Amino acid sequence: MSIVNRSKKLVIGETRFNPVRMCFKLFAVMTLVCGLVLAQEKQRTEEPDVSPMEKKGYTVIQQQGVPLESTIDPAKYFVGPSDILTVNIWMSPPISFTLTVSPEGTLVIPTIAEVPVADMTLMKAKEKILSEARKKYLTPDITVTLIKPRPIVITVTGTVYKPGLFTLSAVDRVHRALEEANKPSQPPAEMSMRNIVLKHKDGSIDRVDLVKFLATKNDKWNPYLREGDIVIAPRKNQNKNVIGIYGEVNSPGRYEFVDGDSLHDLFQIGMGFTRLALKDSIEFTRLNLDGTILTSVIINANQILDGTDPDFTLEPGDRIVVKAKKELREDYRVYISGEVSYPGIYPITKNHTRLSEVIAQAGGFTEFASLKSAELNRRSVQPSEVETERLLSSRGGVSAEDSLDYYLETELRLRKEIVNVDFEKLFVKNDSTQNVILQSEDYINVPSIKKTIYVFGQVVSPGHIPFIEGRTTEYYVMKAGGYTDRAREGDVKIIKGKNKQWLAPDETTIEDGDYVWVPKDPDRPFAYYMTIASQAATVLSVIVGIAVVVVQVTK
Repeated sequence: MSIVNRSKKLVIGETRFNPVRMCFKLFAVMTLVCGLVLAQEKQRTEEPDVSPMEKKGYTVIQQQGVPLESTIDPAKYFVGPSDILTVNIWMSPPISFTLTVSPEGTLVIPTIAEVPVADMTLMKAKEKILSEARKKYLTPDITVTLIKPRPIVITVTGTVYKPGLFTLSAVDRVHRALEEANKPSQPPAEMSMRNIVLKHKDGSIDRVDLVKFLATKNDKWNPYLREGDIVIAPRKNQNKNVIGIYGEVNSPGRYEFVDGDSLHDLFQIGMGFTRLALKDSIEFTRLNLDGTILTSVIINANQILDGTDPDFTLEPGDRIVVKAKKELREDYRVYISGEVSYPGIYPITKNHTRLSEVIAQAGGFTEFASLKSAELNRRSVQPSEVETERLLSSRGGVSAEDSLDYYLETELRLRKEIVNVDFEKLFVKNDSTQNVILQSEDYINVPSIKKTIYVFGQVVSPGHIPFIEGRTTEYYVMKAGGYTDRAREGDVKIIKGKNKQWLAPDETTIEDGDYVWVPKDPDRPFAYYMTIASQAATVLSVIVGIAVVVVQVTK
């Protein structure tokens, strides 16, 4: 076994291996590699990202999107200054020009020509650009694309809140200009929506009908705007210059009349017929000029829509009424809560379903049901009519002393009306007279048996006392610890659990779930008693005075 001295140098062939020198060389190489990596990373972060298309020689345009309601129709869009277009010549290598229409309305295409495109439709402008490009390049694969629509300045005047100049986009329609001129509220009620005038800088005029555009989506009734356009919103006559469509259409109402309106137009303005519309028996009415004679005819919309019968022009004041098919199917339903097997909502028929049928659907009563306290409530007054009903109830000649009680009872009636039904008579004694017919939205509540009487007020220990049939008020008061020193024992009341009616002990029998109320003897100051004494003395003096007069007269 030989021992190697580690301090000696290791000899391999003719070369001496020096560990220290080797460490320095490795450190230098690592430093160089790290420097190259950092330099590349810095260059990558400083230079913008280049897409693969750009590396191949294509021009990639990054533009912020313009809100559009649909794709642009080249046959309807007019080109103007500041529109951005690309001309792509698909050859090897491809050539792409991103160009802006000059303020003079021309498109300067390098190596090709200066092409005038202002006030042309995009379709015509494309045809002209392609024609010029093919004079220089023989390839058939040349395309022209609108990249970004231009901003435009238009004028809005007439019946708007803020007339003036507005900057919009060339893909905006007339309704956008009116929205800007009426921000932040809705257009004025007197502003015409169907006789809007659009004047172009070349002198041509278009009539804008926003109501018909909404119904038909026809671009001619709400055209795209161009720079220099003037939008005029006239005032409408809201009473005389109108036509009406009512009944079973999707958008019934009164609409502004426009010369040339036909019956078919009115059907479109009404947004079509509903499922229940009787389209073969629509009532059309027309007034004579002095408004004294109303002529009515029945028309068949199906035959007018399919062209069998001729359409006809309307006049101001014409109205149509679309009648409805008889349809009694509705969501008639009642609510059941409390001690039934399956509480919930149950469907009923109109004026036919009786109380016992719905209880049977709910699985009957549970063993804990208190039929004595069960209630059937009804809301005859709809929530939207409560305020009107409350005002009507105040018209009666209610005396001052009765007004508070009347208003309280009226408020309770508006919230829920109690249907007088004795559940015990119906379901225990089979009294069919109690089997009432239910109405939609009726509410049935079957509370649990409490088996207690609640005693409260001026008793020593208020609380629930176990109910025992036949016991009197005094029994339950004693079970609650008896009267306190301030109890008004002669005015004890029994509050019925079902209807919360207050009764004296000799007027009713205590039943399960009733309440016993012991009122408090009121605290009265000494001045109260002095006032009573003073009033009594006054009355006594008057009586004495009258007696003296009577004695004097009788002598």
